[in-house]
Amino acid sequence: MKIVIFGLGSIGLKHAGVLSDNFSHQLYAFRSNRTEMTNKGNIKNISSWKEVDQISPDIALISNPTDLHIATAIECARCGMHLFIEKPLGASLKDLDKLLAVVKKKKLATYVAYLLRFHPVVMYVKKILSAKKFLHMRVVTSSYLPSWRAGTDYRSGYSASRKRGGGVILDLSHELDYISYITDGVKDVSAQFERRSDLTIDAEDFADILVKTNKGPANLHINFFSHINKRQISVDFKDSSLTGDLLENKVCWYKKGKLLKTVKFKDGVQDCLLKEWKYFLSNLNKRRMMNNVFEATVLFKKMHALKTGKTTYA
Repeated sequence: MKIVIFGLGSIGLKHAGVLSDNFSHQLYAFRSNRTEMTNKGNIKNISSWKEVDQISPDIALISNPTDLHIATAIECARCGMHLFIEKPLGASLKDLDKLLAVVKKKKLATYVAYLLRFHPVVMYVKKILSAKKFLHMRVVTSSYLPSWRAGTDYRSGYSASRKRGGGVILDLSHELDYISYITDGVKDVSAQFERRSDLTIDAEDFADILVKTNKGPANLHINFFSHINKRQISVDFKDSSLTGDLLENKVCWYKKGKLLKTVKFKDGVQDCLLKEWKYFLSNLNKRRMMNNVFEATVLFKKMHALKTGKTTYA
């Protein structure tokens, strides 16, 4: 198959590496600026939609800045490409209905890529929650924005700009997505958030979110001004509690304040990316695969409502 990559930034290059190392598909990089042509050996450069039409690609990997996701996806869908859209779905609701309409008309397979759905800790906790009722869940993620992309001016990237889809609610939406994933859906969300540091231009740099899920209550704290890297989930049950550490790849079980056991995993980021692509490629004939654009829209509208202060999601 032929795959066109729109956006060869940090995450785009990681996807390209996994595709190159594990599959035999033909890879193309769409570069709007010829001075940015990639020299990656097995990735061919293209720079116009005319060239896209000529090669007739099967799949579009959309990993460009967040505010370009929906517009790029619409053009790719009109060309008949199946869509692999890096999270989040977009920066606003603008033209979202157009995207859904063309995907439906063309009967395309789509997937909004939230990598943590394939993280071994998340997969383990999801399995536990499928059989065990929980009392409460807490999720915490913190990091330091300037350290995200070494060698680049972080304030010039989309993460620091509200208009471009930056801010923790969308940029760190992995957590809200996996909360929804492991609890069979989010009913309602409310939040306190603001810009507390000078790390962003105008985007929120922390958020405390209350989440009402189909299986119970959760709270989520996210920020990118902390000098402590943390990605953890804690779940309390009637008879025990667990903590999952996504950075250390382990789950610890506790009872009455004492450690019962520790479950450790080996998978890294590349393993999760490979699982994600295997899932997507093996489900191209299933137009309603997990987290397609229609399913992803439900949670995306809740995120958008949080950022804009709206009380309705439709």
